[in-house]
Amino acid sequence: MRASSMRYLMKSGFKNLWHNRLMTIASVGTLVACLLIVGVAVLFSLNVDNMVQYVGEQNELVVFMQIGTSDEQLAQMESQLNHIDGLGEVTYVSSDEAMDLIVDRYLDGDAGLLEGMDDDFMPASFRCQIIDPENAAALVTQIEGLDNVDDVQAPTEITDTLVQLRHMINIFGGAIIIALVIVSLVIITNTIRASVFTRRKEINIMKYVGATNTFIRIPFVVEGVLLGLLSAGIAFLIVWGGYNVFLDLVKVESTSLMSSVISQIMPFSELAAPVLGCFLISGIAVGCIGSVFSMRGYLKV
Repeated sequence: MRASSMRYLMKSGFKNLWHNRLMTIASVGTLVACLLIVGVAVLFSLNVDNMVQYVGEQNELVVFMQIGTSDEQLAQMESQLNHIDGLGEVTYVSSDEAMDLIVDRYLDGDAGLLEGMDDDFMPASFRCQIIDPENAAALVTQIEGLDNVDDVQAPTEITDTLVQLRHMINIFGGAIIIALVIVSLVIITNTIRASVFTRRKEINIMKYVGATNTFIRIPFVVEGVLLGLLSAGIAFLIVWGGYNVFLDLVKVESTSLMSSVISQIMPFSELAAPVLGCFLISGIAVGCIGSVFSMRGYLKV
């Protein structure tokens, strides 16, 4: 195809948008609404997954050593724990530190209540951060098999609940996104079909004078691409502004208990590029596909 023909077809695509302003507004409005819903679902899924991951990482696994374990054996155990995949920071708690903790937390600082008890009444222990909640049960089993370990305690029920919650959110969010993409494609296809319907006589005339299907289709594909770009830009700006407003409201209303969890909401600067790319690809793809499918019936003369 010659360059002059391509320029003509591109100009025709731009003119079609202006000449059919009402249909253009309807198409952009529909696609923006669909992109907004998909964008909100994606942002919600990513942030909830991040918060669930953060809450899961706050869980600790406590390794209680056998009473009478030597300092050399304790040092060896600490080294082993530090080399286990799936464990984060490892903190050693001596027998004396454990005793002081019990006195301060449960006996109101009255150490006299423990007079007469052996100095090694409380075993030494290691507090280990769990990096991935999904590995909690496997870590407990692995550590229980190490030498001089008396007991291993971990909130496996809580971590299992968090893991299930994360999986449910990912599955539910993915299902919503897929459903909305299908709905968006159907709506945009019908909207552009209505625009094509208003120009069906023009298409028929072009076919009778010998125009190829590609020549006729290109202006409508250009129109679909422009609709996608315009819709993606508008949707991105709305999501950007709405997301920042939501963050400000949440930070103001959050309590001290929830502040650490709320702080895990990802700033939009980290999500801007992926969201914009997703919107552009989705908008252009839906616009092009909608244009192509909308014209199939009108290219048969």
